[in-house]
Amino acid sequence: MRNILIIFIVLLCLVSCRTTQNNQNNFGAVRITSLSANVNNMLRNNAPFAAYMTILEQERTRGVIDYDPEELRQRIFDHIRELYRVAEEESDFYIAKYIVSSLERINRLDIITPQKTLNEILLNNIKQDYEKQNYFLAMRNFIRYMQIASPSNELLIKYADLAVAINNIFYLYMIIEEFNRRKMPVAQKYIDAITTPDPMHEMIKGTVTVWVNRGIRLRHGMGVPDRVIGSGFFIDPRGYLITNYHVIQSEVNPEYRGFSRLYIRLSDTIGTRIPARVVGWDPIFDIALLKTEYIPEYIFSLSKTRSFQIGDRIYAIGSPGGLVNTLTSGIVSARSRRFLQIGDAMQVDVPINPGNSGGPLLNTNGEVVGVVFAGIAQFEGVNFAIPSHWITNIVPALYRGGQVTHSMIGAVMHERNAAIEIMYNLPREAADRAGLRRGDIIRSINGVRVSTVLEAQELLMSLRHDTIIDIEYIREGQTNNVLLALSSRGPRAFDAAMRRDSTRNLILPLFGMEIEPFGGSSLFGGERFIVRYVYRGSIADEIGLTVNDPLVLRGWRYNLQDRFVVMRIDVRKRTTGFMERTVHLVTSIDSNNLL
Repeated sequence: MRNILIIFIVLLCLVSCRTTQNNQNNFGAVRITSLSANVNNMLRNNAPFAAYMTILEQERTRGVIDYDPEELRQRIFDHIRELYRVAEEESDFYIAKYIVSSLERINRLDIITPQKTLNEILLNNIKQDYEKQNYFLAMRNFIRYMQIASPSNELLIKYADLAVAINNIFYLYMIIEEFNRRKMPVAQKYIDAITTPDPMHEMIKGTVTVWVNRGIRLRHGMGVPDRVIGSGFFIDPRGYLITNYHVIQSEVNPEYRGFSRLYIRLSDTIGTRIPARVVGWDPIFDIALLKTEYIPEYIFSLSKTRSFQIGDRIYAIGSPGGLVNTLTSGIVSARSRRFLQIGDAMQVDVPINPGNSGGPLLNTNGEVVGVVFAGIAQFEGVNFAIPSHWITNIVPALYRGGQVTHSMIGAVMHERNAAIEIMYNLPREAADRAGLRRGDIIRSINGVRVSTVLEAQELLMSLRHDTIIDIEYIREGQTNNVLLALSSRGPRAFDAAMRRDSTRNLILPLFGMEIEPFGGSSLFGGERFIVRYVYRGSIADEIGLTVNDPLVLRGWRYNLQDRFVVMRIDVRKRTTGFMERTVHLVTSIDSNNLL
């Protein structure tokens, strides 16, 4: 289990010796020495639209041209054509949609010659998944198809039957709604499926104990078994199951160099271990998809509902401390806790202990509304789960295999007055390259209005990196539009900024204040600054800093491994009569306001 209290981070920073002094270099703009080489590198990474936007950027800034513009464009367009041809041939709707959407933004649909419509590609994609018995993805894509097209009555019945067979009650609800719109009769078996939840003792058969053997480690000079225990639950009759990434990270984390073997234990067996492998993983959402050669007795239904409210009754199934088949109950204590880099978490008072990680959180209808991922040992009844509507968005990427990457524009946002404002751009990421600035207010993305970071993050989650998007923003009272190609976002997206940018610039996104030099160095060392702006709700605001407060930066250290920054300043706040005091500020490197 991961302790996510900021108090823990503070204590950790005080005892940690693995700190690194920032070189405080100004990164500035990167000089493009060979645009042709950059384009070739982007094409190798299947990012043709980023390459296209890079050419436009170079021409906009009127830099030295060391390339043939038409030859480079032709190379990019040829790459796009081949990507689309393969996507159409393989009925890969995900890639086909990304290409068509991006070409529409730049008015260049003439580059490709489609043989099928996107709807036809999606329908073929659904058919292929169904034939491969990849029922979870077939079901999910059918719901998408149902929302943009008009499937036949026969197809509706076929997928209603599939929803019952794989126990996907949430999607069955949606199909029944379509039945009602068409005034089609609803079979009794469908009504029974949505009105009669399965008993809990049946659901337990769909859960497992996830067991990672990491060999022997030394403790006080003695060798002891090093094991990680978590929970998991099946979502696919072919033996695919969900658990937390932090439970199995030694299996896939390249920084881990030790021994690691992954197994599961079924709910009705003692001592029997079944080998499993990691298919896909997402460190940002702390989710992993495993595969084992076992036909589960029960399949859980992942719900996309957001209708749970504070006080709703919920249940958790897991293996706390290795005690399998443990069912606990409680209520939803709070919603929208911002502990994740993307999205939010739900707070619950269901008893959670080490070993519960990765287990399902159920509502009274037996639907999975969340996945348990953390508890706070110091505070009884304060535990957290990832809402399932976030998880359903990334499951297709987990099935594709490997580490899930998300998309971003590369800007740290500030929320105020039902709007999101750019407070910092990551150097050389999409927002920076497109010319967006601090203070710009983003109104919409691809025509969809956004007023919170969560809304914008969820919208970007549905888009592949390299997709060209249209951003409407307000600058100095004027409404503008800009096109940009989304960057790829890994679990340590802010690290590049930590290495490239100056301390002075980084203080803004990390601590929420803009500072500028004031009077050189102090008598006893340290740089003098004056506060020029403080964002409401930021760390700087919480300690009472205001505009024109002088301060001296005494120390600045960051730890990329343990993911925190600590800054020591001497402040003379105007609100306290300019009395000087020393303050240590600590924050996480991984901002949850990064878009």
